[in-house]
Amino acid sequence: MPDSIRRALCGTALLLMVASPARADLADTVAKVKPSVVLVGTYLATDSPRFRLRGTGFLVGQGNEVVTNAHVLPAEATANDPALVVQVRTATGQWQMREATLLARDNPRDLALLRMAGQPGPALAVGDSATVREGQELAFTGFPIGGVLGFSPVTHRALVASITEAVLPSPSADRLQPQAIRSLRDGSFTIFQLDATAYPGNSGGPLFHPQTGEVMGVINMVLVKGTREAALSAPSGISYAIPSVHVKELMERAK
Repeated sequence: MPDSIRRALCGTALLLMVASPARADLADTVAKVKPSVVLVGTYLATDSPRFRLRGTGFLVGQGNEVVTNAHVLPAEATANDPALVVQVRTATGQWQMREATLLARDNPRDLALLRMAGQPGPALAVGDSATVREGQELAFTGFPIGGVLGFSPVTHRALVASITEAVLPSPSADRLQPQAIRSLRDGSFTIFQLDATAYPGNSGGPLFHPQTGEVMGVINMVLVKGTREAALSAPSGISYAIPSVHVKELMERAK
């Protein structure tokens, strides 16, 4: 190959490398995402344990807003009920408890937006779920099986097996029919079916792009065989996520 052509090709390759945006690998992205993933639960001084984990959430907006699943939240509280709280990880690696209040709720899509007290944390960018394609590989982070594995965020890869219009399954069998009726009345919506094993504690966690860390969805429903305990021994390997477009809608509504 003539030297002039070789130099031209090398120059083109160098230009493409400089012009292309930097893309992190999954390990780098997980390190960036983990500080934004929080525990969502309740706290009561007379309970044992005092803190009870109900699900996962993640920081958005200015860093003091938390996205999670609506079904993660407790029923309407009275004066004697446990307080709704989130726990964020400090720079020293310790969990710090914060009071939380409900800003907005989307029951048909099982999403909730909370505001936490105290200093804001590192917020995740909410991406465009319309760009997600079937066969694409994403990742999600959360707290599987609650505190059984310890309060340490765990990350799993997730292949988008299907993007389909669906009525969201109910969090419990006895609520399936009423929720299905309400969802049909409110209109069906697109849901991501994931070829990945999630567990009950993952509910509300971010489904994110493995290279950019942008949130593409919210982990929602896990198909388990039988009881909650059966998820440990016989997970179905199928999970669902609510596309991030609905997170953006909820955030706009709360402004």
